[in-house]
Amino acid sequence: MGNKGWSVLFGVTMLACAIGFGISPLMGWWMPEGVSTHAGAVDGLFYLILVVTTIAFVITEVILVVFMWRYAETPDGKPPIAANAGFPSFLKPFERFLNDQHKVELAWTIVPSIVLVVIVFAQVNTWADIKYATRNRNDATAANKARSQVAVSARQFEWRMRYPSVSRFKGWMANPAATRKDFESFGKIPHFNDVHVVNELHIWKDHPVVVHLTTRDVIHSFNLPNFRVKQDALPGKMIPVWFTPTKVNCKWDESRQRYIDGYDPAGKKEKDKEYTWDIACAELCGWGHYRMIGRVFVHKDQAEFLDWLQKTEAEGTRRN
Repeated sequence: MGNKGWSVLFGVTMLACAIGFGISPLMGWWMPEGVSTHAGAVDGLFYLILVVTTIAFVITEVILVVFMWRYAETPDGKPPIAANAGFPSFLKPFERFLNDQHKVELAWTIVPSIVLVVIVFAQVNTWADIKYATRNRNDATAANKARSQVAVSARQFEWRMRYPSVSRFKGWMANPAATRKDFESFGKIPHFNDVHVVNELHIWKDHPVVVHLTTRDVIHSFNLPNFRVKQDALPGKMIPVWFTPTKVNCKWDESRQRYIDGYDPAGKKEKDKEYTWDIACAELCGWGHYRMIGRVFVHKDQAEFLDWLQKTEAEGTRRN
């Protein structure tokens, strides 16, 4: 197959990609709804980068297809003679510039550099809001409320969550200033009466939470797609992860005697996939990587979360 055949193949492939991209939101092949306070900022950066890369991709691929077609080899198998190979009409205005290889290379270097600098400055503030401890601690202080916190330990192939006991939790929320030392030691110093669960992250709406992330074996990646949270868990390190949920997705089920997720408070639906929020491992961590999935349960308020914590603590006490 000659160059013209390859140009047709590439052109059809690019067209198919463009059609697939265009219909993907209609088919549900897109990002899930963002349900954290920083989700909008992260999505904004995503779309900015998407627009820039799409424009660059389309331009380069169109030029590739056009040039492969126009400058295909001659019927006798020889490449086209430079003297007879002029620029396409749409490139005529840039002919002098394109004939100067030094200028082309400068433009190819300078333009992407400017774009990257713009993206860097666009993302700095969002990155700081998500990752910097000082900004997150200040937010909690300004709101006059202690953060909810959970210790999450990854292992092949599950997420182990550790919560404070009911009495310890009540002390934090009642008097954040007086219990600050105990609050800040939670991630590193487990207590004998801490509450342990597997694959269930329980938090409540509109309240900041910090996850103390560790791993017991290999590298894992703590990924909450709906909250726009993704952080690698590294052996030997405890890494804080901050976010604030903005929607509720769980309720108490009397018949099952437990809290269930996948619940849309507005639609009163159960098992709504839009309200089932996974905890996925985004780092290939072994043969069971595919089944390392937990769930996020966002309660409507602190009282409901405390009710869950009390029930879970009591159940653990009965088992012991």
